[in-house]
Amino acid sequence: MLRINLVARIAKDKNSFLDLVYVAHKLKQNNFDDFAILFIGAVESISIYQNIVRMAELLGVTSNIKFTEKSIAMTALPEDVKDGYFFNFTVGNFMGYSSVECVNLGFKTIFCNADKRLVNEQYNYINVCPDIDSVVDLILLISKDPAPVNMEIQKNNLSMKRSFLLNQEEAGLLRSWIVPAQ
Repeated sequence: MLRINLVARIAKDKNSFLDLVYVAHKLKQNNFDDFAILFIGAVESISIYQNIVRMAELLGVTSNIKFTEKSIAMTALPEDVKDGYFFNFTVGNFMGYSSVECVNLGFKTIFCNADKRLVNEQYNYINVCPDIDSVVDLILLISKDPAPVNMEIQKNNLSMKRSFLLNQEEAGLLRSWIVPAQ
């Protein structure tokens, strides 16, 4: 089973959950049903949670959508969840903290641009999708032959990690600039 995970509180300040319900619907339309989408996070808005559940019912994907209904540290997730794919939205090339954390932890991470005005403002990587339909295409590609796609995702994530995070030498140099010599 192919697992797709979204780490986010279900809260009013977030408005992207139905996109993954749409992904589930499109996957089923393409005759792929061996997947689960897991929303990992506390339910802070019952109305948004109910909207997700209702849309899943209407689109016939209820059996593919799961919730933890509580926040769980990424490092504390069960191994079968960690072995899945972690889904994160971007705004062009901007990636939030959970995206960087997924990459840093070595998770297979799929990114999707959430701003239609910035479709061409992204990394040109297989796992950085310009829109939600490209996410569906990528998941279908993974479902057919995951090994080469996983290798490409891991290679891309390593490149992004080098871009986002300091190595020990760089961190030491930065500290030396910030902390005055004593």
